[in-house]
Amino acid sequence: MKFFSFLSLSGNVKFWSFVFFCFLLSLPILGEDEKSPVPLSISDRKGRWNIQWGYNRSSYTQSDINFRGPGYHYTMKSVDAKDKPEKFNPSVYFDPTKFEIPQYNIKFTYFFSDRFFLSFGQDHMKYVVSQGQSVNYAGYIDPLVVAKNQLAISMEALPFIYLFPEHVAQMAGYHGGEQTIQLTPDILKFEHTDGLNLLFVDFGTITPLWTAEDGLSGLSLISSIGAGAVVCRSDVRMMGKGQNNNFHLSGYGVSGYVAGRYDFNRTYFLELGAKGGYIDLTNILTTGGSNRASQNFGFLELVFSGGVSI
Repeated sequence: MKFFSFLSLSGNVKFWSFVFFCFLLSLPILGEDEKSPVPLSISDRKGRWNIQWGYNRSSYTQSDINFRGPGYHYTMKSVDAKDKPEKFNPSVYFDPTKFEIPQYNIKFTYFFSDRFFLSFGQDHMKYVVSQGQSVNYAGYIDPLVVAKNQLAISMEALPFIYLFPEHVAQMAGYHGGEQTIQLTPDILKFEHTDGLNLLFVDFGTITPLWTAEDGLSGLSLISSIGAGAVVCRSDVRMMGKGQNNNFHLSGYGVSGYVAGRYDFNRTYFLELGAKGGYIDLTNILTTGGSNRASQNFGFLELVFSGGVSI
């Protein structure tokens, strides 16, 4: 818990991402220690570490988002969301100080036998509730909450409040779940874009599919299962009011991973895989104070990564 408290207080994800990247670049040099035994083939994995970095595209199932705070408690049902990949730009993807901007994956793996391993790392996904969709909602919102939020309106919500003042006003009162509302910036902006960070520990196995005669290259199948904490930085606007919150321990996730892997020169490898799982966010920061949200959903990542074996 001390580690997560540190994340929450410092928000220093950029620093640690940079440290991890620099460490990754140094590994080929570290791996040249003359005292380290040289494996005969890529199948000799026991006692070795793998470090890899990659990028992902993610998709999510619909989810019910529950909002609660002084004067309100309501749920938006079957909400759609998508990821937010960074467009390819060499100044971002090839700049070590900006490697945390895209949707990235970092993983450290230790092989305690030639076939079995433990790994830990971070999946940095991004989650954005789609604007323009219509959703049902149920619960209660005090009319004073709606009015109070208009006193701290965000710039992106201001045009909607001015042009369509009755849109947000219909949120006030009791709602049984049959009412439908269109999600526009005056109603809801809800994003985990800095991001939706799954900090995982996995147990897995590697199964050789083909190995070259010289043992220096080959194809393998990776499979693993795991779980971990989810740290979010959530940007939320509710009925016009909100903020981009600090990093915060928000929930947990469980997952399974399958990938094809190509090793070459006993040191380097490429991996293409898919990770699917379930995330339960029980403590999402929203508009400050005691205001919170919660949700759960399934996710699927397509991950491409590369790394080194030492």
